[in-house]
Amino acid sequence: MTAQTDGQLHFGMTHAPVGFTSAQVSQFDGSAEPVVRELIQNCLDAADKAGRPAEVRFVITDVATTQLPGWPEYCEAFSQAKSERQKRRTKPSHDEKMIVERIGGLISREEVPVLLCADNGCGLDPQRMISLLTVGNTDKGEGGAGSFGLGHHAAFGASDLRYVLYGSRYSHNGSNGTIASGHAILATRTDRDGQLLASEGYWRRARWPGQLWQDGNEFPTEMPEMLASHLQQDTTGTVVAIAGFNDFHRDHDDATAAEQIMRVAAANFSAAVDEGRLTVEIVDREGRSSITNRETLTAALEAIANRKTSPAGQIAGSQAHAAWMTLRDGAQLTPLPGVRVAWRSLDAARGEQTQVHLYRKGMWISSRVDRLLKRDFASTWPFDAVVTLTDGELEELVRASEGPEHRGIKRQRLDNDQKRLLREHLATIVDALRVAVGWRSDEEEYTPESFATLDGHHIRKAEPVRRPRRQAGGGSQRTKVERGNKKTGGVKRERRRGTPRPGSIPSYRHALRSDADRGIVEVRLDYDENTDDQHSMGIRVRRASGADGTCEQPFPDDYLPLASVEDSEIGVAATGGSDGETELVLPASEGERTLRIRLADGQARELAAAPHLLSIDIVKRARPSPADADDDSESPDSHEPATRVGQHYAISEQQV
Repeated sequence: MTAQTDGQLHFGMTHAPVGFTSAQVSQFDGSAEPVVRELIQNCLDAADKAGRPAEVRFVITDVATTQLPGWPEYCEAFSQAKSERQKRRTKPSHDEKMIVERIGGLISREEVPVLLCADNGCGLDPQRMISLLTVGNTDKGEGGAGSFGLGHHAAFGASDLRYVLYGSRYSHNGSNGTIASGHAILATRTDRDGQLLASEGYWRRARWPGQLWQDGNEFPTEMPEMLASHLQQDTTGTVVAIAGFNDFHRDHDDATAAEQIMRVAAANFSAAVDEGRLTVEIVDREGRSSITNRETLTAALEAIANRKTSPAGQIAGSQAHAAWMTLRDGAQLTPLPGVRVAWRSLDAARGEQTQVHLYRKGMWISSRVDRLLKRDFASTWPFDAVVTLTDGELEELVRASEGPEHRGIKRQRLDNDQKRLLREHLATIVDALRVAVGWRSDEEEYTPESFATLDGHHIRKAEPVRRPRRQAGGGSQRTKVERGNKKTGGVKRERRRGTPRPGSIPSYRHALRSDADRGIVEVRLDYDENTDDQHSMGIRVRRASGADGTCEQPFPDDYLPLASVEDSEIGVAATGGSDGETELVLPASEGERTLRIRLADGQARELAAAPHLLSIDIVKRARPSPADADDDSESPDSHEPATRVGQHYAISEQQV
């Protein structure tokens, strides 16, 4: 029996003309990642429904065109559509020209390359076959990884013929069945009666009198040999055949198609492979077999560990390898039902940075999820983590927020209640990781007696501060800080008083205690930085807002106005005028000293209200140039000694 005996490739009637370029297919460029990822995801879902680990087998081979279902109808439809397109006066686009040339180059051959993907899942019954072939219709419901019904178009990106075939063995209501179909995407054409025929054709029963997509009885119930031979005989399963396989349009120096399939499987499904839920075998044209399983996964990922870049939305080799190491060696957390978290510490001294990878149903979703980013763990030691969603509310929210390719989280797909739940669940994961990983602290404890210990700015960078608002009538003063030069075109540049100069973050530790009654903060400071005559240190008192990275619009921290700061051990002091300054500057001096900071009038209540929210910021600054010193002077109505106030700081005459 030939491949065409039980079926026919049928193109129905339509009212809308369509060319060879298809919007549904053009979103897939033919690269291996979206094709292989979609195929394996479907296999994994089907195996989960069947209640067994997924065994996926890819085969690259050549098939005689006489064995392709619907081949005569395919060739006739292409020839007519091409002829009608040539009669039109408009010039074909580049994409349309490439499609026609590729199809024309294959239909003249006796054999065409085919990529087959077979699994041991639950199979496709007639209703599932309808869901597979129709756009926007999916049968995966609440349990599957996919939710758009668009995924089967990914396979067309790897088919220069744009023809994909399906065969399946299934069990339904206690009975076993076999089903087959196919889907071709060409261009519209007219038949002998002048009727416009659709661009998409489906392999169905020959001379079927009814409509498509009614009850599934239109599908052939016997698989062609080219499909049936790749399924296990004693179990259910599905095989997908991509006719006219284009080797993923690879260049001559790219990895082979078999190698690309192995890499995509290992990088995107390492969680499922690690759990023993997935095994992938690849057989190339020479019959050589390679297997991706728990035993070979490490080697497969080590081969791509140095690949630090990837196309947008895809996982880089270095990320995949890091995630696998975390899954293999990391500590385990269970912050929520259906959520598992593995994490391991990284080496901050080597510049390693925090990263959190999100997997759902064993498949990688993203390594850049908002609220699971590096900035959300700025105060913890660096770590790598893998968040795996198996079921539960968070898994459903993430699935609902994915796009057609199931990458990333797009919150605009959720309603307001779902967005709130997503934020809450992600915040729970963040809190659990922060506690497990630990907050950054000094390598050695620095706790002088009767002082509370706070972290220094080797972990928190100084933030720009606003100049305190002056009383009405004071006006805004400007001081000239730079003579005309080439950079400014010979024009003097003016700087508003209070604009901070560039600064850097020194290495230091400090401990703090406060006296609310007198509005005084005492700081024991260990300034661990080489000093010279060219640098000073800016001193600020910061009151934390209490908001963290999980807040959608966190309040900024406040910097309290300072009346003065004294360093009695080296005999210097700085004052901030009657209104206070948000930053006062002292000479930078290496070693330990005690600073006595007096807050501006009215700020003592801040100490009494929340002393535990206060901290000290130290900024290393270049000393002002002589030109600045000449131009910056105190306003005439000042009753303070001649002090420097030009950039949010003041240095008394003792220092000048």
